[in-house]
Amino acid sequence: MWSAPPAFDPARLLRIASRAASLVTRNPLVVEEAAERALHQLQLAFLTGTPIDHPEAWLCTVARRSALAMQRNARARTRTIEEKDDVPEPEPNAFPWTSDRLRCAIRSALTPRQRDALDAALSCRTTREAARTCHMNPRDFRRYLAAISRRARRRLDATEGSDGAAAAATPVD
Repeated sequence: MWSAPPAFDPARLLRIASRAASLVTRNPLVVEEAAERALHQLQLAFLTGTPIDHPEAWLCTVARRSALAMQRNARARTRTIEEKDDVPEPEPNAFPWTSDRLRCAIRSALTPRQRDALDAALSCRTTREAARTCHMNPRDFRRYLAAISRRARRRLDATEGSDGAAAAATPVD
C-alpha cells in the first residue's frame, strides 16, 4: 500500500542537519551554514524529483560533508581587514633584496633554462601556470626552483661576505 511522504518540516530537518554538522566542527557559524546548505540541497532534490529513500540520513550525510568542506576551505572564508592605523609600517631596509636585485645577483650563476624558470616563477601567479609557461611538468618545475634556490643561497652567501650591495646592484649578465 502506498503511503504519503513524511511532512516536510524545515525546522525539524534543520535541527537534524545542525546536529550532524556539529559532530564535525564546534564552530557555530560553520554548523549553521552547513545545515542550511544541506537543507537547501534537500529542497532542490525534492523539487527536481530525485528519489531519496531516507531523507533524514541523506540530510545528515550532506550536512557533515558540507561542514568538512567548509573547514578544509577555511582560508577561503572572509576575514576582517585590519584598520589602516593598526597595521605597522614596514621598516625601511628590513628586507633589502627585491626581486629585481635578486635576479641581477644570481643571474650569472643560472643556466638559460633556469633563468627562464626564475622569470616565470616571479611573474606568474601559480606554480602550475609558471610551469606551463616554461613548457615543463609542475613537478620538474619545482625541482628547477629548488636548484635555483640552492644556487641563489650560495651566491647570496658569497656576496654577503664581499660588498653585497654593490654585487647585487650591478647586473652580471
